[in-house]
Amino acid sequence: KIFGEEGWDEIEGGSGNDYISGGLDRDIIRGNRGDDEIFGGDRIDYIYGGVGNDSVFGGPGNDYLNGEEGDDRLYGEDGDDELHGEDGDDDLHGGDGND
Repeated sequence: KIFGEEGWDEIEGGSGNDYISGGLDRDIIRGNRGDDEIFGGDRIDYIYGGVGNDSVFGGPGNDYLNGEEGDDRLYGEDGDDELHGEDGDDDLHGGDGND
């Protein structure tokens, strides 16, 4: 499990299945390889799932979510989010806001 702190975090997952939580501020998160579960922070987040079947949750804020390779599930949640599935069979759920 990987957890971000207060402030702007840049987090890299490993080659296995990761659980990543961004923290309280703006974050850049890369899941890399594996089937990852990724949660953004309370502000604007940039999240890249990487190779694998990932579940990505943006949280509040105007987030950028990119599943990249694999069959991914992207949830924008609150805020005006931008979601990109990329390669694979993806499920995209915008949530509240203009997505």
